[in-house]
Amino acid sequence: MKHIIGLVLTLLSSLCFGEDCVSCPPGPTVTRPNGPTWPVEFTRIRRINLERNPNATFCRRPVEMVDTIVIHHSETPSTHTTERINDFHLSRGTAADPWLMIAYSYAINSPYPGTSTPQSLVTEGRPLEIVGSHAGTGILVPMNRDQQRLWNQGRIVCGREGGPFRVDPSHISGDRIKANFTTIGIVVIGNYSPFSRSNPNGFSPRSPRNPTRETQDLLARLSCQLQKKYPGIRNIKWHSFYHPTSCPGTIINYLGQIKALARNYGCTFN
Repeated sequence: MKHIIGLVLTLLSSLCFGEDCVSCPPGPTVTRPNGPTWPVEFTRIRRINLERNPNATFCRRPVEMVDTIVIHHSETPSTHTTERINDFHLSRGTAADPWLMIAYSYAINSPYPGTSTPQSLVTEGRPLEIVGSHAGTGILVPMNRDQQRLWNQGRIVCGREGGPFRVDPSHISGDRIKANFTTIGIVVIGNYSPFSRSNPNGFSPRSPRNPTRETQDLLARLSCQLQKKYPGIRNIKWHSFYHPTSCPGTIINYLGQIKALARNYGCTFN
């Protein structure tokens, strides 16, 4: 009997209980809700090769320049793809001023209520280090101290692929800079504005189209994923914040819910 008790005690002493056990073999890494390490994958991001116009002028920035996410809708059928929007934006430019590629850094597909298509999907568009073309060409916003430092260091440069890139002072005025330089554009593919002559894919006034809970959650997940990697991203705004436009339609009414959902993943946005 004493032999059996001794054996049991020996076995128990070799087991590991809790985090204080110093003799435990290494176990699986645990991601804690209040402090995950990168990469944090709240949602998977589809990455594809998108056509670019080699003759287009564009600007590069450190991603640390970004402090704001701007929400858009595409004002197209929800079945459109990132590739199709990229083709459309390539065609919007002129020979004298061509567009580089899709204006937004990310595109979200999500089913409309009562449907199963399109499949929920987040796709990368314009790379984050390339300044977008979505918040308004001439809209100026104040720079904080860190953004001013990056500008003064000559870290924001413009040019053409394969050519020289230089600082272009036309993008700033005093301590203010064009909004595209400090923002990331996320577009929800679909039409969330009412029908009109200029918006034939809009919803009927009797049947307003609102973002589904799934769409809101995808926006929250992606926004939080970006903030975890780039902690300077503290704001979520909307296209019409910068200049008069119907974009992003009824999604604007759900920004509070989107920010609340982001808090579930450990992120806080203004």
